Amino acid sequence: MSTAPDRFARAFGDWTPRAVVFDCDGLLLDTESVWQRAQDTVVAARGAVLDPEDDAVLHGSTIEVAAELIARRSNHTEAEVLADLHREFDHELSGGVRTLPGAAEVLRAAAARVPLGCASNSWLEALDHKLVAGGLREHFTVLEASDTVENPKPAPDMYAAAARALGQRPEDCLALEDSGTGARAARDAGLRLIAVPAPGHPVPPADLALTSLTDPELAAWIATW
Repeated sequence: MSTAPDRFARAFGDWTPRAVVFDCDGLLLDTESVWQRAQDTVVAARGAVLDPEDDAVLHGSTIEVAAELIARRSNHTEAEVLADLHREFDHELSGGVRTLPGAAEVLRAAAARVPLGCASNSWLEALDHKLVAGGLREHFTVLEASDTVENPKPAPDMYAAAARALGQRPEDCLALEDSGTGARAARDAGLRLIAVPAPGHPVPPADLALTSLTDPELAAWIATW
């Protein structure tokens, strides 16, 4: 068996995952830009005035949280804004979605060794649609979303449910996340964690942080599983 790269050996020792749960938006697919365009359209159409700290709330949040915040900032009803966000997101997604660098390769390599799940604060239909559009759906045996659990991220429900559905204990599973919201959910559920934050975003606490899924040592570590 090949040896784990030093960074991974320091972070994980001889531990290797029995299953892996990936976030989707901003980690595997460039849906953050799709979501941002949809959100900006709704904010402008509804005349919402966002506060500087609202960006942190909206990053990695559910569509329901976004609707509630934009409704508050625009004096429109949450139901109206939620309908707007669904419509605009579907419209933007119809134009296609870009797979982020390294995502397809990492999924292919990991799926050859352990079962994979995807945990996203999207609603389930949208998550499935995005993964199909990005050509990644085939790699996952389990999908968990904001409407498959009682509480979305940052609550641990989604990661705990994914581990159960994959037939593993949380401590035997690895999570990969880009946002602090998702990282907290994975950690609180008991999974080991690799953080891959988007450029310009803070690095959440994790067992190990990478700058990209294209990191060759990640591929080398997966080869040791």
